Order: sequence, then C-alpha cells, then structure tokens
Amino acid sequence: MGTAKKFNCKNEEVVVICDYVQTSMERDLTDFTAYSPKFNTEYLAEFKEKNEAMNKLIFPQEKTKELKIITARLYASMDKLLDAVLRLEGYIKLAKDFVPLSANDFGITAIKQAIRGRDAEGTLKWLQQINSNIEKYQEPLANQGLNNEMVNYFSGAFSEIDADNQKQYEIVSARRILAAENVNLLNALYEQLMEICEIGKILYRKTKKEKLPDYTFSYLRKKVRIS
Repeated sequence: MGTAKKFNCKNEEVVVICDYVQTSMERDLTDFTAYSPKFNTEYLAEFKEKNEAMNKLIFPQEKTKELKIITARLYASMDKLLDAVLRLEGYIKLAKDFVPLSANDFGITAIKQAIRGRDAEGTLKWLQQINSNIEKYQEPLANQGLNNEMVNYFSGAFSEIDADNQKQYEIVSARRILAAENVNLLNALYEQLMEICEIGKILYRKTKKEKLPDYTFSYLRKKVRIS
C-alpha cells in the first residue's frame, strides 16, 4: 500500500491553494517575520520552489494546453448539441400522438440537464437513448421536419463527444497517477501550507479579520472548486 494522503482534497487543488497562500504570504511577509524569524524570505522561497516543482508535475505545460483545447472543444460540441436537442423537442411536440413518448421519456429533459451541467458522460448516456428513439420514430418526426442531415448530426455528435471525453479522461487519469507517485512531496507541501495558514490565523484572527479567509483552508478549497 502506498503512502496515504494527509489532505482531504484533490492533488491539483493543493497546488492551486498553495498559489493563493503564497501570494498572501508575500503580501504579509513583514508580519510573519515579526512574529517569528523562521518565516523569512528564505522560508517563502522554499515554499514557492516546492510548489512550482509540484505544479510542473501535476500540470505539465504541454498536456495542460492539450487538455484546455480538448475541454473547450468538448463543451463547444455539447453547446451545439443543445440547439439540436431543442429543435428535436419541437418536432416531438408537433408529432403528438404519432410519437407516444413525452420529452422526458425520449431523453430530452435529461440530456438538457447533462449538457448544462457540463456532464459529458451523462450527455453520452442520454444521447444514445435519443438516437435509439429517433431511429424508432424517424418517420413521424420526418413528417414534422426532422431531416436526414439532423439525424446524421445526432449520430455523429455521439462519436465526436465520446472521443473528446475519452481523451480528456486519459490526460486527467495520467496526471492523477503521476501525482499519486509523488504523494510524499505533496504531503510535505501540504504540511508547510497548513503551517503558514496557522500562523496567518494567529496573526489576523483578532486584528485584521478581512485577511483571515486568505489563510483558511476550507474557504480556499471552496474558492478553487467554484472558480
């Protein structure tokens, strides 16, 4: 069994939180050094060096750029699909009794939620159901305006989104494995992070409360997750 993580968040979140705390400590270094000579420029430089090294491990520049491109393309494909889904929903309503399925049963409601939630796997799941239902009810839907071009688009959209979702997963998975192999370094970085946060709380809990969130791990973790 490998070394256990000492932190309750994703590996990449620790690095981003360290970026925030490093910036705060640079701003408040005079206060830190006045509290204890331990927290001097050398201490800050060491923390920065550790974080930069881990950043390069977890976010390799080439793969990070590739991931951004794939993610942007994936979301663009999903946004484009949403317009087609809304048009299909209109045809289903026009077909009325000739298509004995509600928009919900057809898969429309669920896929709209998945797309808007940026859930690629959920989108693929419901797109598969929609394609099956299109095949089953293509004739009455075609009578309302659903053409072969749109039918082919829905089929192609599945392959397109599935390919990018798989590529995204492979990059994220490889990054996670790489970070797991360096869990000892991450633990050491986290311990130093928490030491800085603890001193920050001591310094500002009673004096400058507006700075307290800058050294509160739970607050910073939440900030990272919604950014």
